[in-house]
Amino acid sequence: MNMRDSEIILGLMQQHGYKQTKRLEEADIVLFNTCSVRRHAEERVWSQLGILKKKPIRTTKIIGILGCMAQNYQDGIFRRLPHVDLVCGPSNIYDIPQAIEKVFQENTRVLAVNRKSRPLISDCGFRINRLKAFVSIMYGCNNFCSYCIVPYVRGREVSRPLKHILDEVKDLAGRGCKEVTLLGQNVNSYGKDLRTKVNFVKLLEALDKIKGIARIRFVTSHPKDATKKMFGAMRDLPKVCEHLHLPLQAGSDKILRAMKRGYILKDYLKLIEYFRRIVPNGSLTTDIIAGFPGEAQTDFRKTYQAMQEIQFDEAFIFKYSPRPKTKAARLDDNVATEEKQDRNQSLLKLQEEISLRKNRKLLRRSLEVMAEERSDCFARGLRKNMFKGRTRTNKITLFSGTSDLVSKIVNVRINQATTHSLIGESDGKKN
Repeated sequence: MNMRDSEIILGLMQQHGYKQTKRLEEADIVLFNTCSVRRHAEERVWSQLGILKKKPIRTTKIIGILGCMAQNYQDGIFRRLPHVDLVCGPSNIYDIPQAIEKVFQENTRVLAVNRKSRPLISDCGFRINRLKAFVSIMYGCNNFCSYCIVPYVRGREVSRPLKHILDEVKDLAGRGCKEVTLLGQNVNSYGKDLRTKVNFVKLLEALDKIKGIARIRFVTSHPKDATKKMFGAMRDLPKVCEHLHLPLQAGSDKILRAMKRGYILKDYLKLIEYFRRIVPNGSLTTDIIAGFPGEAQTDFRKTYQAMQEIQFDEAFIFKYSPRPKTKAARLDDNVATEEKQDRNQSLLKLQEEISLRKNRKLLRRSLEVMAEERSDCFARGLRKNMFKGRTRTNKITLFSGTSDLVSKIVNVRINQATTHSLIGESDGKKN
């Protein structure tokens, strides 16, 4: 979501006559598009801002903090960092050029965090990657999981009108885009707040008909709202890829209730059973939090055992860190830092073993891969003229082929497998 917001910001700035520079010392304006989901992300921003304070770029420079940290800390950022000129929340994203002009013209700080929800603007705009694009279908979240800051910094759920989304994807297809990834904090909730009778499955059906688009992906699905109809759409719609990201977060019912996730492990396992029955060749990834407040060793073991039973293709595993304003932040963070680290490493090791084992099962198979770019992987001992892409199930694949493959969908025979990628050879046939 932040990557898409950064594209929007770059597009807005270019429309107002600014140019992007890759050299920090040349910049008149430095903007940090921030995330508050984990403390580590915030710490990196504070650190970078501290460095800028010690090493001025230009006398005319403007420094801005955008996104979730801006909405979370608001004018407290000015008190902590007097050299910051602009603080702009995610819902005020379209106000950024005007806010910057005000800083320049009036030599004043600007705080723009007043909008509760983002304007529903049909935005095609600037794209970093011409082959693949992120498309936001909704903003905000209504779930209020006890550990999550998103509803507090991005507001309640607001679905974009169906026509806006279709127009954006048609425009992308006309510019050569082959793959779109639909974004939402909970894509399963799409359309619930709209007056027209549309839901996520109907959106997928409409997008599947757009000429020029070859692949459709989406993140993220919430288990309490995932349905058999969505799994059926993944099976039946030719352009919808067979990859499901379904955050589990914990394997202990006690911890799931403390997290206010709205399901227990039994419910989640039933969903996985449906998914694998309906989409038998699909891949499954997840999110896990290690060391949530109150997580005893028995609770951790249940998460470990759940991962052993489910056999995810990949998992994003994080140590718990309290986020301000959330309900979990008021709980006793009683799992020691060292214990969180040990549990985190234990889960990571388990997942690496599972991922490698699952990837090795794909050896000698021919998989459909879109060649996204040339790869410099020959520096790691592979041959030159290697390309990088992903399978329909979202597995990173490196493969050899001819120079005309970029942007083409090809069949790749897999002959090597690592924990996080596949390696193979193209048969030269372009789909």
